[in-house]
Parts: sequence; structure tokens; C-alpha cells
Amino acid sequence: MSSGRVFKVDDSGTVVLDPVLEMEWQPPGRNGTTSLVAASTRVSVQLNLAAWVGRTGRIYMTLPRTPGPTVRATWRTGGTLLPGTVISGDRTLVYAGPVTSPVLRDLIDIALEADGARLTQPEALAFGFEIELDQ
Repeated sequence: MSSGRVFKVDDSGTVVLDPVLEMEWQPPGRNGTTSLVAASTRVSVQLNLAAWVGRTGRIYMTLPRTPGPTVRATWRTGGTLLPGTVISGDRTLVYAGPVTSPVLRDLIDIALEADGARLTQPEALAFGFEIELDQ
């Protein structure tokens, strides 16, 4: 399967239900120490795919790197998107197949983890979506 061009997906209809999260220290692991902090929220995802109806491709969730610590996001979905994990600076597949509707919607529960020892100030995460169309 050959891959085509990659386009940013308009996700302006997406709403984070609790946009300001307070990270909490996690319990110590087997070695008795931890610097892991975590928080979770629910996101109502709405992707505008009107420009690609009738095409086939793959949609990825992206998480750009920030100056702070690496963030790991793991999510469960309502079934439209694939569940998965993404680490800041990377992207992860959330949908593959035909685009049959101008709007794709799903409700995801997302958990965030980071190294609390490196988290020195509030971080703004800028999740996004991109589509890679088949030729």
C-alpha cells in the first residue's frame, strides 16, 4: 500500500471536558520511589473530514513535544477511533479505512503520565490529528 500526502485535520469541534488538569503523584513502585505524575480526562473528539469523503487513508493522533518532560497519553475510545498510546513528539494511528462521513465523532477517556521531577511549570499540550491518504 503506497502512502499519499499528509494533511492536518480540522479538529476545532473537539472539546476537552476538563481542560485544566492537576497532575497527582503516583504510588511508589517496587523500588520504593517514583517521580511519575498522572491525570485523566474525557475528550469529545470531532474531526472535520469533509474534504476527504470517498477517499481511503489513515488518521493519526499527534502530540508535539514541549520543553517540559516527555508525556505519555493512553486512551480508550467509544469504538469509532482505535484505542492507543502516544508519546510527545510522536503520532499514533487512530483510524484506518474509508472516509464515509464528513464528520467523525468519538468520546475518548485519556490518561496522561509524565516525570514529575521534570515538571517545573504548567504545560499546555496541543494534541492534533492528521490524515495520510492512499494514492
